[in-house]
Amino acid sequence: MTKTPTDIDENLFIKRRRQALGAFGALGALAVAACGGGSSDSSSSSSSTTTASTDATLSGLTVSSGTLSPTFASGTTSYTVSVANTVTSITLTPTVNASGASVKVAGTAVTSGSASASQALSVGTNTISIVVTAADGSTTDTYTVTATRAAATAGTCTLTATETDGPYPLYAILTNSILTRQDITEGKTGVPLTLTITLQDLSNGCTPISGAGIYIWHCDKDGVYSGYATSTNAGSTSTTFLRGVQVTDSNGQVTFTTIYPGWYAGRITHIHAQVYLNDSLVQGTAVATTQLAFPVDITTAVYDSSLYTKGQNTSVTSFAADNVFSDGTSTEMLTLSGDTTNGYAATMTISIA
Repeated sequence: MTKTPTDIDENLFIKRRRQALGAFGALGALAVAACGGGSSDSSSSSSSTTTASTDATLSGLTVSSGTLSPTFASGTTSYTVSVANTVTSITLTPTVNASGASVKVAGTAVTSGSASASQALSVGTNTISIVVTAADGSTTDTYTVTATRAAATAGTCTLTATETDGPYPLYAILTNSILTRQDITEGKTGVPLTLTITLQDLSNGCTPISGAGIYIWHCDKDGVYSGYATSTNAGSTSTTFLRGVQVTDSNGQVTFTTIYPGWYAGRITHIHAQVYLNDSLVQGTAVATTQLAFPVDITTAVYDSSLYTKGQNTSVTSFAADNVFSDGTSTEMLTLSGDTTNGYAATMTISIA
């Protein structure tokens, strides 16, 4: 069949059109592939990871008493602070610098920006550590605070004088639990007396001594002691009045409820006291024995009251004439407040070495 010029032109048009469409198809496929379609090749994907902070520093540190020296700076890890003798403990408040970090004071976890538990201070040097752990769980920094508690002011802590334990200590009943009591009156009448004794350790900066036993005893308003059957203590053999034992608390203190003592021939008004470092008195040995003296003017007022029918002490009228206190009462004199109507509160510090 013979093709005409028109047929040739038409065939050429169709061929070129097909070539153009084919080229478009190839380009279209490339465009789709470039957009990620039609491909599951994982090598074309990307990922990222977060690294935990290694910042183990503090942004702040304060103490409840005293002043840090040098002034806090995160690049400094060693500080000092000085406090008075009356300050027995401090707290520390550390603040971490980075989120996720943790902190411990003296081995105990503390919330950033919160105060630690109280850190007890003995007289002299005390070292307290603060350990910061970064968010990565392994990077740490250690800060130290050296806290120095001053010794007692000179003259406020003097060794208490030693005196005889007689008369009438009645050691045989120290094993009797009835003696461990605050109220020792056992029904005895007289001007009420509340006696508080503080026990201090002279050799350790006058720090309070806790857990020590203090035994006191004294006569009633008429000069009679319990537990004995002498001529001046007739009928008191089976009694335990005006005797007692208390164990010192964390402040080194004990308190007894009793009455103002009377007097007997040959002695001025007094209370006997003994200290046992072991509060179990069954096998203990007293480490200190002393006697407590009363101001003369208050004693005179008490003996003028209606309860004290024996009246004033005519046998010993001064400390100089007393066979125990004649050498002085400076370490044994009670401090009293109150009156004969409402009773008296007496305080005394016993210092032992």
